[in-house]
Amino acid sequence: MSILGSLFGKKKDEQAVLVYLDGTGLPDEVYRDCDLMTIEDKLTEIIERRKLGVFDGNEVGPKETTLFMYGPDAERLFSGIEQTLRDYPLCKGARVVIRQGKPGAAQRELKLA
Repeated sequence: MSILGSLFGKKKDEQAVLVYLDGTGLPDEVYRDCDLMTIEDKLTEIIERRKLGVFDGNEVGPKETTLFMYGPDAERLFSGIEQTLRDYPLCKGARVVIRQGKPGAAQRELKLA
């Protein structure tokens, strides 16, 4: 485990939910009216309250933003946050990867309608 991992309790083999937000293809009003901090705060609150794992931050790129969440059970983590993702306009069309362990582990992918 890395020094940062040991400080924040993140293990290399933890499962992950990665959400890739569309940074260019949504209507202009979605980008005007919605912001990254709002969805991050909502996700963090749910994950902490339900003890699903941790919200570990984001990576903003020119065409998409990735949200990183980790916990002991990726399916349970996704189940806990799914409705919030589906309800927030900034998440429309997002690609979600539900990974069963460290990078390279079995995973499934879906697109939010």
